[in-house]
Amino acid sequence: MNYPRFFPLFISLLILAFVACGDDPSHAEEDHDHHEDELFRLTQWVDDAEFFALFEIHENSGRIEGTLFISQNNLPVADASVSVSFRENGSDMTQQQLEARQPGIFPFELFFQDGDEVDLALVAIIDDRQYDVVLGSVDRYADHPADPDVENLHQLDKQMQWRMSIASAFTEVHDIPEVITGLGRVQPDPSNYYEISSPVDGHIDAEFFSVVPVSGALVEEGDRLVAISPPFSSESSWIELRLAFIQAEEAYNRARRLFENDAISLREYQVREREYEVRKAGYEHFLSGNNHGAHIEDAGQFLYLNAYQPGVIADSYVVSGRPVKQGDPLFTIYDPTRLWLEVLGSRNELSALPDITGVELLIGREERLTLGEEETSLVSRDLRSDATGQRSKLILSVENPDHRLALHQPVRVRLMGSGSESFVAVPNDALFDEDSHIVVFVVHSGDQIERRIVQAGRSYGGLTAIIDGLEVDERVVIQGVYPLHLLTGDLQIDDGHDH
Repeated sequence: MNYPRFFPLFISLLILAFVACGDDPSHAEEDHDHHEDELFRLTQWVDDAEFFALFEIHENSGRIEGTLFISQNNLPVADASVSVSFRENGSDMTQQQLEARQPGIFPFELFFQDGDEVDLALVAIIDDRQYDVVLGSVDRYADHPADPDVENLHQLDKQMQWRMSIASAFTEVHDIPEVITGLGRVQPDPSNYYEISSPVDGHIDAEFFSVVPVSGALVEEGDRLVAISPPFSSESSWIELRLAFIQAEEAYNRARRLFENDAISLREYQVREREYEVRKAGYEHFLSGNNHGAHIEDAGQFLYLNAYQPGVIADSYVVSGRPVKQGDPLFTIYDPTRLWLEVLGSRNELSALPDITGVELLIGREERLTLGEEETSLVSRDLRSDATGQRSKLILSVENPDHRLALHQPVRVRLMGSGSESFVAVPNDALFDEDSHIVVFVVHSGDQIERRIVQAGRSYGGLTAIIDGLEVDERVVIQGVYPLHLLTGDLQIDDGHDH
């Protein structure tokens, strides 16, 4: 039988649903019957910590009992000192020191005293930091708790959320710049791109082939790139150049000794000296590799070509045993920290964007790279139309210190202009695209999550503006959105409980 691709995930979530409901202390045996709709909820978030109380109110006995769930960085706290209390006018009326039943789970029980409407508060010490939190008001004679008046409200046990690594954050107002989109391709910066060619006739020596770098390899200054065995004679023979230098050096040394012994004239000595200096300069110039892009190392029977600056191999034309002629290309090397980005975009939009103050690149399915104004510069802007009559091209120089961009890599580009507007905005990871609409998950309490359709606007820097559907300071899920979609969308999991 062929199962859908999401079937293993469905089974895992189903098992988690059963386990979560089985572990939840709110399902433990009590001294009376109760239902889920009798549970009250109070939740407060303080920086990276969440405090969520799920409890019942017993009007006759003046008692509340429930469970406190404490998370830090979206995980249950492993070790904490916690006390809860009823407070009235800032003073504790009744208090209980709590012990954890499991990491992050603290059962509690408190009694009303003189006041019938008091604050439920707690003091928690987590990793040497003290939290003094008022969760909210508790009324002894309150009616049955009411769920938020919203559609598509779902209940997800806190322990399940911990297993699913669900994280949330408050919505905030952000300045989202005007942007235009385009398609780009990464190219080498010509000023940081060079070619290494063969300085002599010869062939690639097979004995040293194992050290030859391939395309994409990172090389440092001085790294050996290739070994070439030159022939003993040819029009571009290194042997002849080297032999001429050695002969000139020997003749000069002999002339110097003879001159010191008054055996030859000064003129004869100077002729040998000038010939030696010319041969020496020519040979050292050859070894410097100025004309061939590499430092050349004289190893007797071989010439080693070594990189004279760090970079990445863009192209390699080296094959073991391959004959080469002087000037044949061997490698192209570029500096990966500084590249060019060619962008094709709408001619009209590019014309209306005089200043480019930043660039956002989609370099993978969900991977983005945002570059500020100091990391980019405009090289050229060609507003002539391409063959379609609608697109134009511009070239940007971009910094790439972390090597996240690769040569010839295609990318989707957002270009930021100088103008911006303020919007309620959420991280891109908070959005789920269902083709016909965009969904976010709004957290109403520790275990109540609403599936809400919103209208999304412009996006930049990892944030998306919400035109309609969210208010500032609402809390939305920013991690674990896809599993929530499976649980609350078309795929429904019946775990045997009324949620």
